[in-house]
Amino acid sequence: MEETQKAPSATAQRIARGTNLVVYTLIGLAIVVLINWFGTQHVKRWDLTKNQNFSLSPQSVKLVKGLNQDVTIYVFDLNQRFQQEGDILNLYPEASHRVSVRYVDPNRDPALAKEFGVRSYGTIVVAAGEKHFEAQSNDEQGITNALIRVLKGQSVVYFIQGHGEHDPSGTEPDGYSDLKKALENENDKVEPLTLLQTMAIPDDATAVVIAGPQHDYLPQEVDVLQKYLSGGGRVMLFVDPGVELPDLAKLTSDDNFTLQNDLVIDQNPVAQIFGTRPEMPLITKYGTSSITEPLRGTATLFPLARSFEVSKNYKPGVTVDSLCDTSPESFGVANFNSSMHEIRFRPGTDLKGPLTVAVSADVSSPTEGKADARLVAFGSSRLAANSVLNFQGNRDLVLNAMDWLTANESMMSVRAKPPDSQHLNLTAQQMNSVLMRLIAVPVVIIGAGILVWWGRRQ
Repeated sequence: MEETQKAPSATAQRIARGTNLVVYTLIGLAIVVLINWFGTQHVKRWDLTKNQNFSLSPQSVKLVKGLNQDVTIYVFDLNQRFQQEGDILNLYPEASHRVSVRYVDPNRDPALAKEFGVRSYGTIVVAAGEKHFEAQSNDEQGITNALIRVLKGQSVVYFIQGHGEHDPSGTEPDGYSDLKKALENENDKVEPLTLLQTMAIPDDATAVVIAGPQHDYLPQEVDVLQKYLSGGGRVMLFVDPGVELPDLAKLTSDDNFTLQNDLVIDQNPVAQIFGTRPEMPLITKYGTSSITEPLRGTATLFPLARSFEVSKNYKPGVTVDSLCDTSPESFGVANFNSSMHEIRFRPGTDLKGPLTVAVSADVSSPTEGKADARLVAFGSSRLAANSVLNFQGNRDLVLNAMDWLTANESMMSVRAKPPDSQHLNLTAQQMNSVLMRLIAVPVVIIGAGILVWWGRRQ
């Protein structure tokens, strides 16, 4: 006869349940501890904002990773507000051990606040060695610009005037005030220069900008520019189609490339995504220059552009790089002038694409010890105008070119974009629909609760 098993007693069941609960709890705690440890050892950020507002831009990362001295970012604010400043600031020391962030309450350390000239709460000061500079804003743009000003000596950039060039102080759509501000943020001092009056380039000039002249330069002015270049000068040239510049064009022919008298038309299908017109070439193909290397995957816009022909004949001591090329669907309308009413490709007359719309030239000095001359030429002056400068990679292209001209290659990169504001635009009908849903959902939930309560009472 088989022995029957007794059912576990109530006490044994309670002990078993309690033991299981303790075991599962310990297992759960162990999993939480392991996840937390793994997370601290393998930190990974995902920034899903449109302009990467919670990540450092490539320029900031490149800048801090290339530091050869220690930098301290001082935050002068009330003690209880320090946590509000940490999101962007903490990214700098994460990118480089050379950077540290120090929070200072000016009420507790008034001597340090006075030393840095702090006048208000929330001030951020970037210091390196004996130099320091106050950030103009508390976002990445302001902090990185302050860092650049501390590390980089000030350059003086002269914009030549007197031939219908763009005004560097002009705030209208066709003005260059945005470019002037961008250069000043990178510690470049911008000054106008009327060459007709001075007939000389100032000795303190780091670079000279010729921004879309509408009239040709006098031969004497060209001689001044050629003398400046032969002494190791740096020139940035913007030219437009339909403007005859036979004398000024000598600057480029001496450097192994020439201006084409054309208007570039680009029927690149990719441009349709951006809603641009054929006379506004959208550039996605770049050369191998360090100027354009950071722009891979970024588009630039060249409204109303002319092209350049790079000579195939090797010229000793001259290195010419094609920076920006149009698509194979493009062509150049030869002998373009503003009176032309019909624009179409004319086989045998017009230039078949791809065409070069921006070039750089490095000319070695024949005299030992003298600096090399550098020149960058763009086939459109409107690409740097206020209305277009902030399109995709335009600003980075122009500023990288200036950094190359002034031998500040460490600054060349993709810069921080301003924080984007998110807007939700609703019609009156959509707003009423949203309000109805906001009211209806709680009412339905409350009604369902009342019905359940009433049903249980019955």
